[in-house]
Amino acid sequence: MSGFSPDWLARREPVDAAARDAGLAHDFAAAIADTPRRIIDLGAGTGANLRVLAPLIGGDQDWLLIDNDPALLFAQRREITRWAAQHGWGVREEATGALELTVGPARWRVRSQQLDLQAALGQLALSDCDGLTTTAFLDLVSVDWIDRLCQMLWRSPRPFLATLSVDGQRRWQPAMTDDLRLHQAFERHQIGDKGFGAALGIAAVDEMALRLDRLGFKVGTARSDWQITGEHPELLRQMIEEALAVACELEPAGASAFAQWAASRHAQAATGTLALTIGHRDLLALPGPGPLLR
Repeated sequence: MSGFSPDWLARREPVDAAARDAGLAHDFAAAIADTPRRIIDLGAGTGANLRVLAPLIGGDQDWLLIDNDPALLFAQRREITRWAAQHGWGVREEATGALELTVGPARWRVRSQQLDLQAALGQLALSDCDGLTTTAFLDLVSVDWIDRLCQMLWRSPRPFLATLSVDGQRRWQPAMTDDLRLHQAFERHQIGDKGFGAALGIAAVDEMALRLDRLGFKVGTARSDWQITGEHPELLRQMIEEALAVACELEPAGASAFAQWAASRHAQAATGTLALTIGHRDLLALPGPGPLLR
């Protein structure tokens, strides 16, 4: 993951946590329950997947959190340590630099690795893990990258949970005339190169599901939509400014109209009358034949 600040990830984390599909997360946890529970998290950012899934999985665990952004890796240790302290769990740094969290009788070992997942994806040893996860990441990568990951999962079949991939839905409430123009600009922006070639954007989940189904995995998907209301004013303001910047970049002739749109949206956010739904989907793939999970 790159281009995402720790502040942005912290702002979105509670909305992410509320949106995730609980059923697929429980199915993933059950799939690795009788293993050593070694998990690789791709594009880990500040460790949000760990914070959601580790309590659900339970027991001893070993996490490898992979990201290519040194600033996020630095923030990752801080956020995981802070999270553990909030819950009254012990934290110890091993000589290797790994963190060990003491959660009752369980031990959660957390390692970080800086790795360019475009250039060096093949360096991952899936045979050394029991499950693979990622969040808000699949929509950033290309068809070629997904093909490579699927081939790795075929050679070393492992449960795979990918959460919070965008699906193209974006609904502002109340609706305004220029919503569609800004939405269309945003969709064009989403398929730009994010460091992995032309991004799949809203097609990512379907492309991944199709390939894994053909490779003999049981695949299921579920909705995990963001519901951003007046309870998250800073996130709303950030989404307005992001939509404005993207629209002006891709359609500069409409800059004046887009600025008026943004001013109206900011006024609505200030009075607590603005809400935004952003469509996402979660995907779970389990090795072995069988019907769709969902």
